[in-house]
Amino acid sequence: MPPPLYCVTDATVPATTTELLAGACAARGVAYVPVDVGRFDPCEEAWLRAGDLLFRPAVSYAAVRVEQALFADSVATFYASGEALCFDGAAAPLLFARRGLPIPRTVTLLRNDRAQQRRAVELLGGLPLVVKVPGGEGGVGVMLLESWASLVSVLDHLFAAGRTPQLMTYVADAVHWRVVVVGSRAVAAYRNHPYPDDFRSGPSNDPADYEVPPPSPLTELAVAATRAIRREFAGVDILAHASGRLYLLEANFPCYFPQAQVVGGIDVAGAMLGHLLEKSRHLLEI
Repeated sequence: MPPPLYCVTDATVPATTTELLAGACAARGVAYVPVDVGRFDPCEEAWLRAGDLLFRPAVSYAAVRVEQALFADSVATFYASGEALCFDGAAAPLLFARRGLPIPRTVTLLRNDRAQQRRAVELLGGLPLVVKVPGGEGGVGVMLLESWASLVSVLDHLFAAGRTPQLMTYVADAVHWRVVVVGSRAVAAYRNHPYPDDFRSGPSNDPADYEVPPPSPLTELAVAATRAIRREFAGVDILAHASGRLYLLEANFPCYFPQAQVVGGIDVAGAMLGHLLEKSRHLLEI
C-alpha cells in the first residue's frame, strides 16, 4: 500500500490546488491527508512514518512552522535536504547571481538614502526601473517607476512602512514565461501576457499557449534555478528578451500549478505525486 500524502493547508490555499492533489492521490491509491494549520496543536508530538509524503501548498508563517514540525529526514518532500527546509527565500537573487544565473541587475536598498539611491539608479542603467517588495503574489509589490520623483516618493512610503525594497533593471520587449519544474525536468511551460494598461503579466487562458515548446535554454535555466533554491518543485519566472537573452526573475516554492493543469491539460499534480512516491521508495531502501 502506498504511503499517504500529508498536505499542509490553510484558508489561503485555492480549492483547485487541493482538489487536484487529492485527485492525483485517488488515481494512484494514495491516501490524501489534509493538515489544517488552524487546527494543528504544536503541544502534541506529530510523527510521520518513514516514507510518508509531505507537501505544503500554504505560504503563511504558521504553515511553514507546521511543516517544520512534521518534517523528518525519512519523509519524502520537495526539499533537496533537511537544511533546505530552513532556506531563506529572500536571499535567492543573491544566490542566483553567485551561481552565474542571468538575473536583471538588482540592488537591495537597506536605508532611505538619496545619494545611495542615485548611485543605484546609475548602476542599474537609469530609469525606468522596477521596484520590487518581496512577499507579494500575482505581481503585487512589483512597480514600474519612470521618473525620479515617482521613485523617491514610492521609496519614502516603503521605508516608512518598514519594507526592504529591491531596485531592478527594467527589461522591455521581453516575453514572460512560467516554467513548472518537478524533480529535474520542466513538466510545463507557458507564456504570460501583459495585463491591459499594465507592464506586469499573467497566465493565459488560451490552451494554445501551453502547447508551445519553450526554448531548451529556458527550461534548463528553470531547472538550475530550482536546484539553486534547494527545491525539487518550483514555478520559475523567466523573461525571454527579443535579443535572445534570458533573465531569471524568481523561483517560487510553493507555487500555483493548477493553471497549467486546468487550462493546459498537463497533469502537474500527477508529476508531483509521482516524484514524491519515487523519493519515498528511495528513502525506504536506504
